[in-house]
Amino acid sequence: DCNYIFYPAQFWAHKNHIYILKALNIFQNENSTSLGAIFSGSDQGNLSYIKDMTKKFNLEKKVIFTGFVSNEEIKDLYLQSFALVMPTYFGPTNMPPLEAFKLNVPVMYPDLPGLKDQVSDAALLLDLNEPHSLVLNLKKLLNSNELRNSLINKGKERYNEIVSNNNNYNVLKKIINDFKSRRDCWK
Repeated sequence: DCNYIFYPAQFWAHKNHIYILKALNIFQNENSTSLGAIFSGSDQGNLSYIKDMTKKFNLEKKVIFTGFVSNEEIKDLYLQSFALVMPTYFGPTNMPPLEAFKLNVPVMYPDLPGLKDQVSDAALLLDLNEPHSLVLNLKKLLNSNELRNSLINKGKERYNEIVSNNNNYNVLKKIINDFKSRRDCWK
């Protein structure tokens, strides 16, 4: 049993699951606190590499691969998680940060142009060239309920700002409709 970070993403290389594994490896070597990860999503060609690296870093007992999960399951995974960590290289309009904001889950997200604009000041930003930046943010969040509550409140504000802005709402609606079309491709 341990706290876990959650990353719902298909296993494409650009989704950067390896970044989380590298950070968890650093974290487990520096801390006595137990922290793991749950990855949900289907294999798009990179899953075997991520599983191999999980073994290499001796994280088999700390990383769970759920495969593709239902809407009910994904909601529970968010709600029970310590934080959403999404080190993707692509965006700028990704659904998981908005889902996390809606469900009062702290977010850690790339410090990249466009992506950081989506989350504004409602997330801890990650240097994708340095897994230690994730480790530092995890430590900050583990050690401060004040920071956790602040991120949750800012996330709620950011979510409401995006949803209440007609232009943002239309962008969000388009993302959801595009996703629904793509979701029909999976069983």
